[in-house]
Amino acid sequence: MMWQRGVFLGLVLGLGPQGPACAEPDSFHLGVQTHFVQGWRLEFLDLVEDMGAQSLRDEVSWPATEPHPGRFDFSAERAAFLPQAIARGMAPLILFTDTHPNYDNGQTPFSDDAQRAMARYIRAVLDHYQPGIARIEVGNEFNSDDFVSGPFAQDRPLYLAAMLRAVHAELATTHPQVEILCTGTHSVALGFFRALFEQGILQYCDALSVHLYRDHPESIEIELERLTALMAEFGTVLPIHVTEFGKWFDDPDQAPGFMLKMVALMAEAGVAGAWWYALLDQPWWPNMGLHDPDTGTDMPAADAFRLLQRQLLPLGRPQRIGDSPLDHIYSFGAGGDAIIAWGAPANLIVEGAQSYLDARGGPLPPVTELRAEPVIILGRNLSVHVERARHLVDTHYSFGRPPWSYHAQRADGTQVALDYIDWEWSSSLGDPGLRPLVISHDWIGGAMFDTGAYHAIERFTAPVTGSYLVTGRWYHDTPPSGDGADVTVRTHDRVLGSGIVAAQAFDFGPAEVALTTGDTLDFAVGPHLAPGGDVIRRTIDIQFPQAP
Repeated sequence: MMWQRGVFLGLVLGLGPQGPACAEPDSFHLGVQTHFVQGWRLEFLDLVEDMGAQSLRDEVSWPATEPHPGRFDFSAERAAFLPQAIARGMAPLILFTDTHPNYDNGQTPFSDDAQRAMARYIRAVLDHYQPGIARIEVGNEFNSDDFVSGPFAQDRPLYLAAMLRAVHAELATTHPQVEILCTGTHSVALGFFRALFEQGILQYCDALSVHLYRDHPESIEIELERLTALMAEFGTVLPIHVTEFGKWFDDPDQAPGFMLKMVALMAEAGVAGAWWYALLDQPWWPNMGLHDPDTGTDMPAADAFRLLQRQLLPLGRPQRIGDSPLDHIYSFGAGGDAIIAWGAPANLIVEGAQSYLDARGGPLPPVTELRAEPVIILGRNLSVHVERARHLVDTHYSFGRPPWSYHAQRADGTQVALDYIDWEWSSSLGDPGLRPLVISHDWIGGAMFDTGAYHAIERFTAPVTGSYLVTGRWYHDTPPSGDGADVTVRTHDRVLGSGIVAAQAFDFGPAEVALTTGDTLDFAVGPHLAPGGDVIRRTIDIQFPQAP
């Protein structure tokens, strides 16, 4: 008998969690990052239009716009893009994150005088271009060391909150219609956001903005849900915009699938809109652009971008069908005319399909298997049904969800449950007193202390009695700097396998493991004989007992 999970469009649309931070529930805007302020040629505005981008994100130069204190000049050559973008309906999102040599010695504005001057400069820009700028962003990755200088870096939440307060005070009565996006934080940095919320920034902002650069799209919805919950804790839930997203791809052909997955996941999590980084491929960030300016040809990502803009997003915001973490199936809008699907291996049964497309919009023969690569299904009144011979949990699609739990084993054999550690970058599972021990979607590693080795444990608790088919692989992407990591696979009463991950991987299974309801299966990773090379990658698949 086949284990089945059926998802029927007309019955289950809306069962997936709709993020409360969604400002426009029926739409999702997709824009693109440009760098005209850095000297890009104006002809590339035609490319923005050709790509169908709903918005561009760029800057203007504060020193060029305010050459003398209080005197503004909007004739700078590198600002010429902005009136043209406005005239062509490109809905520019203008980022304000600049410094000025006349204020705070050219450092990130930290004094009251410099921050008020920055706020007056922003008002002057809006005055000059009104009503052409409807949305601005204040701050750009201030949680990193690359975009701050001077005293600001000593207390970033304090000074950023003061900056936002100054901007809000200047614009609240002069430009109340302009939406202020705040922070431009790199990653969902919940520790940084908590510190900002404690400084009261939620009352100065119309929305939050984050930048999402990551290895894999999956599990970003967990991070965004936690950010929404953190806002709720402080009494105000604002929309979320992802003002940069992308990845430094080894192979440009990886970009289309990544983009489609990210758009589906962000939209379902309630993100109001996102901007792909970037329009043009750049030598210092290869394989991230939509277009290669050196060759004059489009990158593979451009096909996915156009597919989204022309065929998919006009149908409506992606909505998840079903609630299994294994099956990423999303309908664009509620009409059932377009679906994107990917996930853990399974049989895929589709009714109402008229055509199938790959991530670049190329035609495919009818697709009968759910796989890691996304497929687009076009038709009328589509329904999708997923079947697996055995139910499955894994460390990729099921990470952070029951029946997984996460623990650390001390050198004396005692254990402690792990929880999220929130700081200035992406959160991970750990314990403040056991760093650098870590478990995340992509990594796991133990730690070596004076008292001995501490192991990070991913624990599976059996929901039913039976024989589970277990397969695992632990490995390094590149040769480790130290002697590697120890891996042990064990039940509550016996060791099933162990190995060392150094230059070589450690593989376990496939092996049938008998468990009764409530039994645990631990996958422990710790340092070998000495610290170094202890953080590794892994993939674990556990197939449930076969149905009778």
